Amino acid sequence: MKTKVTLIIGAAVVAMYSCDTKNYTEEDRIQVTENLKNYVDSVESAVKIVPVHNWSVIEERYDSLDSRAEKVYNDLKVEDENLEMIEERYETVVKNAKAESENFERTAKMHMDNVESWWDKTTANVEKGAKNTSEDIEEATQESLTWLEKNFDKLGDESKKKYEEITKELHKD
Repeated sequence: MKTKVTLIIGAAVVAMYSCDTKNYTEEDRIQVTENLKNYVDSVESAVKIVPVHNWSVIEERYDSLDSRAEKVYNDLKVEDENLEMIEERYETVVKNAKAESENFERTAKMHMDNVESWWDKTTANVEKGAKNTSEDIEEATQESLTWLEKNFDKLGDESKKKYEEITKELHKD
């Protein structure tokens, strides 16, 4: 009985080990390298279009692809600078994109604060009988509204909501 249990446990360990390791081929190495490179290309393209992203999801996917590539490379006992170059490129893309994202967020906040400040100031005048219209907008505030409109799809949800509320009120009548 003890021998049967030992054999079953031994077989389970061998089965688990054999599932985790595989004899990879050169074709596998090429494929995982290409997958990693393509992913970095797609991240690079995406950050050029929209500056704000969910970095934890992006990094999780990259780590998964990188881990898979490293398994293949290690199994083949291949040392190739390709993975290191792709990793360096990825890190540069992410670093630059995060800086761009922070800059975008700062700029969006500045424009939204400008519009809100103007809105609060002129809304107080409405109570005194003045009318709040799009013709009354100061030049700097108009620049902010134009910037916010141009970048609307890239704004956070809260900024989008504030922008929509203010422009809706401005275009009444």
